[in-house]
Amino acid sequence: MTLDYFIREATPDDAAALIAYMKTLADEPDNGITYSSAAEFNYTVEDEREILRKHQEAENSMWLVAVTLDDEIIASANVTGGPRVLMHTVGIGISVAQGWRDRGIGTALLEIIIAWCQANPIIRRLELNVFTHNARAIHVYEKMGFKHEGIRKEAYYKDNKFLDAHVMAILFTHD
Repeated sequence: MTLDYFIREATPDDAAALIAYMKTLADEPDNGITYSSAAEFNYTVEDEREILRKHQEAENSMWLVAVTLDDEIIASANVTGGPRVLMHTVGIGISVAQGWRDRGIGTALLEIIIAWCQANPIIRRLELNVFTHNARAIHVYEKMGFKHEGIRKEAYYKDNKFLDAHVMAILFTHD
């Protein structure tokens, strides 16, 4: 099977395209991300360039994009590590464009991220929050080895309602 996309590390040159991607995603109903509309996503190209640059430079952060053969961003996954006492803990944000879901792209991104975390001696914990009603994402996370740690009640306010979120994580040991 020939893939019509590939995965690569995001660079600061992707800033404008990532903003356009996120704004399109944010305007989708029930989009699975924390933005309810493009109007809420107010990063400038320079802001986004700086974020991407910091991800490239940090030992405990990484940003991936899935792109079409024409270099259109169709999915994004970022792993962001904390400073000092949280250096070993990384949070993940992942999204796939509406027309590209259910094709294994999210799983492919997660496989790369989990392998990267396993190989990175700094990282011991990969964590995420996922809306409790997002059964598709929860299934993928469970399949990839994430364990449920609890529920954050009314953690988000989106689309004029409070939403609960599962806390899920994978722990790594480095011998």
